[in-house]
Amino acid sequence: MIFSLEALVLSKEKLGEIDLLVELFTPKGKIWSIAKGAQKSRKRFVNLLEEFNFIKAHLRKTSKGKFPILEKADLLFLPESIRNDYRKYIMISYMGEILSKINFYGLFVEYFSFIKILFKEIEKNELILLLKPFFELKILKFSGWSPEFFQCVKCGYKPKKVFYLSIPEGGILCFKCKDENSESINLETIEVLRNLIEIPVHFEKLKKLEKDLEKSIEVKEKIFKISEKFFKYFLPFEWNSLKFLNLR
Repeated sequence: MIFSLEALVLSKEKLGEIDLLVELFTPKGKIWSIAKGAQKSRKRFVNLLEEFNFIKAHLRKTSKGKFPILEKADLLFLPESIRNDYRKYIMISYMGEILSKINFYGLFVEYFSFIKILFKEIEKNELILLLKPFFELKILKFSGWSPEFFQCVKCGYKPKKVFYLSIPEGGILCFKCKDENSESINLETIEVLRNLIEIPVHFEKLKKLEKDLEKSIEVKEKIFKISEKFFKYFLPFEWNSLKFLNLR
């Protein structure tokens, strides 16, 4: 039985002498598939299975417990400018590593749509540095670990001016609930974090947000540190791409 669906190519590796094992991110979640003869054949999959290509994957189901066979693929989107721009490529590599390592349950269609729109926006726009914390916070939200920046995580009170942030507690604390693990944080930083976690993939809004922070270097640095701390705390993998991702 053949079934077809859109897919983002995350990775590929050799399988034996002639086949490839291809990791696909799809509206149904991640799928590992086998491209028969792909190491030898230049006609069936020529340049189609390069990482970060969006393809229409035509897959054949096999017996239970075995990977489906990738019969053929049609190219839907080629990230050309991303491959020619070092900083864009490193950013996308970081995102790809995250997609490869994290398993999500439910919301696959919504999540795939978010990734598809995001990659296309990165392809056609100049790189926005706030993409990193934006993406990290969105991934935390999709994975069920969304930080709470609107009310105290302990009592539910909504502070107006005085905020404390606790990574282990998962968000902000009010003055009464602050503890030894929390740190004081100003309203400007909180408002940027709230914007990043709420806005959709909208590059004009991200550009405006980044422009507004041009004179607030300390706040911008704080945003990067906070999002990365949350990300590493709740998704404690070894993120290899971070070694090369120095955008600030």
